[in-house]
Amino acid sequence: MLWIEEVVMPSVLGLMERREARARQDLESWTEVLEQAQAEVDAARERVERARVGHEELVSALAEESTVNTPASVPSGGEVSAAVGSSGSGPVHGGRPPVWRSGMGEEVLSGLYREVFAAVVAASGPVNGVELTRAVGQEAEIKNEVEKIRHRAYVLEKRGWLARAKDGRFMPASELGVVAQGVSPASGERPRPSGGTA
Repeated sequence: MLWIEEVVMPSVLGLMERREARARQDLESWTEVLEQAQAEVDAARERVERARVGHEELVSALAEESTVNTPASVPSGGEVSAAVGSSGSGPVHGGRPPVWRSGMGEEVLSGLYREVFAAVVAASGPVNGVELTRAVGQEAEIKNEVEKIRHRAYVLEKRGWLARAKDGRFMPASELGVVAQGVSPASGERPRPSGGTA
């Protein structure tokens, strides 16, 4: 009787070990498939984001070259049509921010542009893309989110709302002449836009 129990017990243990080994192999195989699929999703997401940013930059460049104030539709992520080059003082919902001029406050900005500008103004010093992404409540661990926020800051810099230091960090355009402080000349000769109407 004792001999039969000894024979049965190892075979049951062996069966369970083999079953566990097969389950581990299945898990490893599916994990590998999942990782490959996630890599494909990430690559596709990055391609979409690059295409969207490129489209926005092209529309912006064409609008800046145009001498006529014409409306342009910029479809991206639910944004509505924007009057590109509009000289009105109201916010352009979902559109590019206007070029900053004396007397303009952040109320003419809308959406993420307004949030990015407000976060830079509220910061105690220059901020980088990751810090800015966190400040507007986005996930800074996601590269595409950081790039989306950084792109908005670049646009605000080109339009005279922000300045950029040599290390790439953003700050409000200074009234004291930002070129002397080592920031990009794109906004160096403009006085600082205010958080409210000047």
